[in-house]
Amino acid sequence: MNSKYEWDLTTIFKTQEDFEKAIDELYKEINKIKEFQGKLCEGVDVIYNCYKTYEKAVEIDEKIYGYAMLIYHKDMSKQESIRLYKKAEKVTTDFSESVSFIEPELSKIPTEKIEEYLKSEKLKEYEKVFKDIIKDKKHILSEDVEKVISKYSEVFGVSENAYEIFTDTEFEFPSIKDENGNELKMTHGLFSKYLMSFNVNIRKQAFESMYSLYKKHINTITELYLSRVKKCTISANIRDYKSSIDMATNADDSSVEVYDCLLKEVNKNLNLNHEYLELKRKLLGVEKLHTYDVYTNTLDVEDTEVKFEEAKQTVLNALQIMGEEYTGKLKEAFDNNWIDVYETPNKRTGAYSMGVYGVHPFVLLNYINSSRDVSTIAHELGHSMHSYYASENQNVINANYTIMVAEVASTVNEILLASYLIEKETDKTKKAALINEQLDMIRATLYRQAMFAEFEKEVHGKVEMGESLTSDNLNKIYFELVKKYFGESTIIDDLIKYEWARIPHFYSCFYVYKYATGITSAIVIASKILAGEKDYVNRYINMLSQGGSKGSLELLKSVDVDLEREETYEIAFRYFKNRLEELKNLVK
Repeated sequence: MNSKYEWDLTTIFKTQEDFEKAIDELYKEINKIKEFQGKLCEGVDVIYNCYKTYEKAVEIDEKIYGYAMLIYHKDMSKQESIRLYKKAEKVTTDFSESVSFIEPELSKIPTEKIEEYLKSEKLKEYEKVFKDIIKDKKHILSEDVEKVISKYSEVFGVSENAYEIFTDTEFEFPSIKDENGNELKMTHGLFSKYLMSFNVNIRKQAFESMYSLYKKHINTITELYLSRVKKCTISANIRDYKSSIDMATNADDSSVEVYDCLLKEVNKNLNLNHEYLELKRKLLGVEKLHTYDVYTNTLDVEDTEVKFEEAKQTVLNALQIMGEEYTGKLKEAFDNNWIDVYETPNKRTGAYSMGVYGVHPFVLLNYINSSRDVSTIAHELGHSMHSYYASENQNVINANYTIMVAEVASTVNEILLASYLIEKETDKTKKAALINEQLDMIRATLYRQAMFAEFEKEVHGKVEMGESLTSDNLNKIYFELVKKYFGESTIIDDLIKYEWARIPHFYSCFYVYKYATGITSAIVIASKILAGEKDYVNRYINMLSQGGSKGSLELLKSVDVDLEREETYEIAFRYFKNRLEELKNLVK
């Protein structure tokens, strides 16, 4: 058994031999699925049996891929781990290829006939699947073309994999020095901690150490990134979408209107971000703020060290408002090896939660005893609870919700945690520091992610117009956006133009806007939970339990969030403004 701070992957497969047996079992199911090819037009029973076989195969595949990925991310330098992961990728590609005929075949069935089929009780659980097929009919290609694209799916992921390996395992950052001249190690995980340091020299050194290396390799990273952008834009064109944003938002059950409404409302309220950064400048007592200063909590002498066990209890206390069932499942996650806690050599950077249907979610952390890490725990467990509720209440197909909705669950947890910490704090200075921290979180999630979204929109738009971009072009686009978003209170250091190159989410095209819409939605939802609105927690958990069985925007509307309306964003910016005024009053 692993230590209590590491994953117990035996809950997926007890041995690697079981992993290999599951691969054999999956190929048997693949062969069964192939027998349905050319027969889906025969009626309800054939379609139903095909989807039941498909469900079983998806569940096996999730376990195979999840097991291999989790092992790989524990140590990305181990050749055996890489081999295992590559094998799982190959299996998943074969599986994807084997089912590539399903949607094209079903899309050939007249819409009226599909609607007739949906009246059958047998197909009720697949209603969302068929509605999506009707919606996406014109974007589904012929069986032969879909099969070819499926064969290339592993190749399409090369740029992202190469980027991760390059930056996670081959980057050796220059060390920095503390105020006493002692050498400090520099890693991806420690970078954020150093940027929050009250010591300006540590912040500056960390900033320069990080971005000097990205500057050195900017041309290589540019090629990796642009190949990903071209993959998205070419796919959108082949599938007859208006743009790559249209394709991405359609896949999210979102809309271009949501994307545009977000950017319009953020740009309309940039003055609040500038106002906040101006307050931060005053509190630091400097003539101008640097880009490496903006993450410092100016009201706290130093980032507080928080041991993991203390962080765990804080998260449980903060989320008690969600009810006994919810917190009981959180305790199970903490106590039963759902979480791989600490940063270790060659471990994947960052944090994530990954659901494995039929088992439970797994959370990756790189915990360094920073108070900021407590929010990360709450955030990732929000994803985990969403996965848990969806898996418990939906079949494996409908359990897979879009990320559009997933970022809501994670950010609701963050806001509930922040509100809990602020409200229970009696010390005026500490309360101000906590509000400052929450404003930092909202700024980073709403304004910063919207800035990233604007960068993506501009880059993809230029590629779609046939422009040939270089690293200089990308650096200039990003630098100008930073100037606009940060305002006149901040000196825009030249090295910041390389920041885009260290954002791994750009390899999942148009992923980041969902953080911004997520926090907007979460502020509305958390406000209602904190206000004790009658039966609202149950409504919210019911939304999580729906998984992907309904459209994302439809699910959000069920908890009073409409992301195509400016009024929703106004609530978020009003919340930010009120917290900012509260902070100003505390620090007078």
